[in-house]
Amino acid sequence: MTPLKNWDNKTWLSSQKYINSFNKFILKQVKLDKDSRILDIGCGRGKILGNLSNRLKLSKKPIGLDIENHKDKNKKIIFKKIDALSFVSKTKITFDLILIKQTIHLLKKSQILKLLSPQFLFLQCMF
Repeated sequence: MTPLKNWDNKTWLSSQKYINSFNKFILKQVKLDKDSRILDIGCGRGKILGNLSNRLKLSKKPIGLDIENHKDKNKKIIFKKIDALSFVSKTKITFDLILIKQTIHLLKKSQILKLLSPQFLFLQCMF
């Protein structure tokens, strides 16, 4: 068995089948359209977010946050190398969907609660 070096190293997390399946699940759970604003905390290279942007034909690029600056980021997203708490405390943007996938276990409950506000729909996926 080949050891995993990182989450996106040609593993199931970056497979097109997984990305399509995940986004299909998202779209069944949440009503989104071309004007939706989406934030992905811990977006990695932004493959899931970029695919979702294509599917919805988003009028504004979704925002992906990660503390790692990957070289091959998806061009369909706005990537910010910043931690989520810093970004959310500074931004005036409201979001229709915040994704926290493969990242939430790194946050304390108090930090998660700071990320939430009434205008955000929070979808924690154990997919």
